[in-house]
Amino acid sequence: MFKKRLLLGGLSVLAAVAVSAPALAQALKEVSTTVPRNSVFILSAYGGKDAGIYEKHGIDLKLDPRPFRGHVAGLPAKECMVTYYPGTAAIARINKGLDWVVIGGGLTVMQEVMVRNETPFKAVPDLRGKKFSSWSTGAGAFKATRAALLDAYGLDVLKDTDFVQAAAPALFKFLENGKVDSMFNISSLTVAALAQPDKYRSIFSANAYWKEKTGYPVVWSAPIVAWRSWVEEDPDRAKRFVAASHEAWEWLRKPENLAAAVKKHGKLAAVKNQAQADVYKRLLSEKRVFLTDWNQKVIDTQWAFLEMAQKRGVIDKVPDKAKHGLILE
Repeated sequence: MFKKRLLLGGLSVLAAVAVSAPALAQALKEVSTTVPRNSVFILSAYGGKDAGIYEKHGIDLKLDPRPFRGHVAGLPAKECMVTYYPGTAAIARINKGLDWVVIGGGLTVMQEVMVRNETPFKAVPDLRGKKFSSWSTGAGAFKATRAALLDAYGLDVLKDTDFVQAAAPALFKFLENGKVDSMFNISSLTVAALAQPDKYRSIFSANAYWKEKTGYPVVWSAPIVAWRSWVEEDPDRAKRFVAASHEAWEWLRKPENLAAAVKKHGKLAAVKNQAQADVYKRLLSEKRVFLTDWNQKVIDTQWAFLEMAQKRGVIDKVPDKAKHGLILE
């Protein structure tokens, strides 16, 4: 009789597991999103998924890693309904009529203006009339940094320097060979430069500038942006996705988690050596990469940056903060 009771108890447990597993699977809400290759988003998205963070928040995350251009094309084409989108580019599209909302934090302007060590340049005004280079004039990070430089120094890099635009890898070579005097590049190549302090140094950080003024860095490199219809379709799903993304970024700040993510996904994220991984470790620990809060105070500081950028002529207009800066309760 005792053995029968044990057997029946064991069968009951197995039955409960068999029933609960599909129930748990059904409870997960699928979210498909693009993620840019050669970026820290590879480490946070894949690392957070591997660690079970998205599943813990009830999200079945489907990732589509793409080159940057393909990533940027995905949201407007509704190939995904939510993603980490270049911030000032998102604002431009909202101003043109796309019904998008900014619903969470994201990648801050971690890129910095880099020069070679042997040059005499101490600050960006020293580059007036010199060759200032960037991979893009339309990227969120570039527009944000251009606005910050105008606000800080009254210097417009598009008008007051001998501006050079070229593909990101070429810019790195140009700086290395002395063909340009400064470089403002994609995040992974900024990390590559910061990983060589014997060769390169930073002379301006938009993040540091805005954090000194407001207490917060600039999120307009790539916040979480979604179609309003997707949020309204299932606000709970949107809230869970934002919460999971924020937690994944915080998870990545722990050195052991970063090491695990780099080991498994570093190639796709363009982390090529330990020196670059160490730069990410330092920047993440100093909270210079991701903004993981999205409350009214954060929104106020980020919209203040947009208003400054409009005043400086970098963006045409600022969308309604109450309508397009959503806090998911």
